[in-house]
Amino acid sequence: MGESQQSSKNGKKRNPEKELAILEGALRVFGEKGFDDATVAAICQQAKVSEPTLYEYFGSKEDVLFSISELYTRREVERVSALVPYIHGSREKLRAIIQAYLEFYEGNRLYTSVALLTLKGNRRYATSPAYQTVRDAARPIVETFKAGVAEGVFRAALDPYLVRNMVLGFIEHLTTQWLVVGRPERITDQRDAIFAMVMRAIERDPDEGAVELKLTIDRETLGNLLRPRAD
Repeated sequence: MGESQQSSKNGKKRNPEKELAILEGALRVFGEKGFDDATVAAICQQAKVSEPTLYEYFGSKEDVLFSISELYTRREVERVSALVPYIHGSREKLRAIIQAYLEFYEGNRLYTSVALLTLKGNRRYATSPAYQTVRDAARPIVETFKAGVAEGVFRAALDPYLVRNMVLGFIEHLTTQWLVVGRPERITDQRDAIFAMVMRAIERDPDEGAVELKLTIDRETLGNLLRPRAD
């Protein structure tokens, strides 16, 4: 977002650097004060812009909040999209996706705090374009699971979207604990543990789909089968 061709609310061309300054300034203010206690004046002071300038780009403080989510999510989508095609096999792709989420959250703690502790509780966020961007960012989990089913690696009976929610649930629960109580020290160290839990739930049993054949043979037939043949 923020290309020079885009227009601000009053029709003027956006200045990408100024827009970015507003979003990053707002992130610092939201992270330090919380959304409710943050003021537009404080955001403008942090971003070094005037209030009229902020309102050229955003309609409200909430609009700024949602736009932060969209900006950071798009950046991460671009990073992951460039990596995933070079990873072979659905198992390893899923492991890489889990690692990418953990690296992103750990490397952007201020944003992570705002995203998981503030945005998650905002009802209007779920109907915003920014939230749709976040949903789209989770699509590789669904696509990887479907590919794994086709490869015979993952269980076909599972709903791909429930699998996506499970993966994100593991990651976000761990990350929220890290934010609130400071444990574990590094969430990226828990990649293999999360991956193992996910695989226990979705990995296909090698014997799944095997046909069990049972034969019932009466004694007379069995005797005939075992009786030596006379040549």
